[in-house]
Amino acid sequence: MNQDVSEDSPACRQTGPAARRRTPCIALRRFSSPYGQSMLETALFLPILLLLIAGMVEVGMYANDYLTLLDAAREAARFGSNLDPEFTVQYPFDAREGAAAPFPDVRPTELITPSVGMTPEDLDNLCKDGDTTNFYYEVACLAFQNVPLGQLRPGQGDDVVVTVVGFVEQTIAYRWPLADHANPADWPYHFQGADDGDTNPTCTITNTENCRCWSLYGVRGSQFDNAQIQSLLRTDAPASSLMIVEVFYGHPHFIGFFTIGDFIPDPIQTRPYAIFPVPAAEPTPTPRP
Repeated sequence: MNQDVSEDSPACRQTGPAARRRTPCIALRRFSSPYGQSMLETALFLPILLLLIAGMVEVGMYANDYLTLLDAAREAARFGSNLDPEFTVQYPFDAREGAAAPFPDVRPTELITPSVGMTPEDLDNLCKDGDTTNFYYEVACLAFQNVPLGQLRPGQGDDVVVTVVGFVEQTIAYRWPLADHANPADWPYHFQGADDGDTNPTCTITNTENCRCWSLYGVRGSQFDNAQIQSLLRTDAPASSLMIVEVFYGHPHFIGFFTIGDFIPDPIQTRPYAIFPVPAAEPTPTPRP
């Protein structure tokens, strides 16, 4: 037989000896308390809330790194647009009087083990005090200095890549630096790509390793193939030239909750870039005889 033990039932309103039998009423009131429901809801939704917060932090850190690298590429390209890529390419990196090596090896230890490489602090000081006017070193140094010291890790594939392209009527006339542009004392790892002529015809989307460019650490090459560059040009564009600065960076996860194999790898590879005109490198028409 069911008995009404709610708070307003006659059994719960009894007084005297019958009040001793009100325990079921008290138990029911405690069981139906809203506090237990709130704790259950919190236990269910707190992990989801924490996951959302962690995702917001992770995306925020990624966006911050990306914008920092993008600004570095833009500053470097903007600065290089006022320089002459061909005229200064053979100038030394360390132009100070009495420098031990005009072209020091800038690679860190992890790339040239067992030799001792250059630290980020050493490279930063050389960029500041080396007095170089070499086009490629100046542009790469400015990009490097606009990134927090130590953030670029060449051993994990981080690099700064510079490319100069001249074009006439939407057709590439040359892609620099050429092999003969290099100073004989300079390190060959800076000069990436194939030595296949001025227009670098083997630089295709399936063979980007042939795309000619200048690399700070020698671990990356340009990802802009010739066809992609030509697709960016207007059909009525006059003879001109442009410079591309690419900053390769592997962004490590800040929290590490969201690594999913190749879908969301750790680190996430990024490549912010900037494209600016370089008037000093414009192709000049060949005079007729």
